[in-house]
Amino acid sequence: PSAALRGGKQSQDVAQQHSAAPEAAGAMSGLASVAPAAGLAAVGVAAAAAGRRTARRRAAALASGLNSSARLQPVKCCGERSLANARIVVCAGSKLPEGRKLRVAVVGGGPAGASAADSLAKEGIETYLIERKLDNCKPCGGAIPLCMIDEFDLPRNIVDREVKKMTMISPTNKEVQIGQTLKNDEFIGMVRREVLDDFLRQRAKENGAHLINGLMTSMSMPQKKDEAYVLTYNDYGSEEGSARKGEKKTLEVDVIIGADGANSRVAKDIEAGDYEYAIAFQERMRIPEDKMEYYKDRAEMYVGEDVSPDFYAWV
Repeated sequence: PSAALRGGKQSQDVAQQHSAAPEAAGAMSGLASVAPAAGLAAVGVAAAAAGRRTARRRAAALASGLNSSARLQPVKCCGERSLANARIVVCAGSKLPEGRKLRVAVVGGGPAGASAADSLAKEGIETYLIERKLDNCKPCGGAIPLCMIDEFDLPRNIVDREVKKMTMISPTNKEVQIGQTLKNDEFIGMVRREVLDDFLRQRAKENGAHLINGLMTSMSMPQKKDEAYVLTYNDYGSEEGSARKGEKKTLEVDVIIGADGANSRVAKDIEAGDYEYAIAFQERMRIPEDKMEYYKDRAEMYVGEDVSPDFYAWV
């Protein structure tokens, strides 16, 4: 929206991206990521409740004896291992073959999937992380709380800007200034998703996870007690661009973690049901350095139907 840039022309180097993100997952933040050295301003709009994903609900009971109600509760998985906070836990088979590690596939290499793969790999679990777009510039506010830097052991230089001021613009164009109570060492970190996500994926890889540049196409559920899940995916290898086809491969695993976003193929295959999602788009544009100075430590959030029906826009 033209109102989102204060005093700057929308010049060259404009890149527009589109994305869908689960509303409940909190994947969308209210602030934008801007690289000060490049003089880039990020402008985004998110429209809430843009659609509802529908999937038939079915009790995908396994031969191991799990019924539909048990699948919605934390369940002991493969002996002593369990995912205590998961809403759905189904493990293929009752125990592992002699001498083999637990084998887990994480579908989706965003912050959630990459962090899960990293934690699993560090515990010595055979982990496969499948991400279809390793260079994805996902439209996202990009704001992370200060505590996340320590809790996720992130390098300080992954933060593009340290935002200490925020301007909220109401539907009637009234402005509210936020940030006066911040201490000198407090800020909201602004990151670019292609930078943050790649760091987390590479760290998982360094800790032992197998990083696969590929797209999951289908998943076969175990039909017998000791059968595995079978993932079918296109392995892109070093291929790039929208025309890539990849090589069709399969992977047998004991556990699958679906972290593949609003259009999750994992959720579709297990018929997880309905959920709300939001649609977002983002533009990055180059503006003069004197205009960029205004956004050096500031972000803006616009709330109003003239900018983004039902949700918000950010700069």
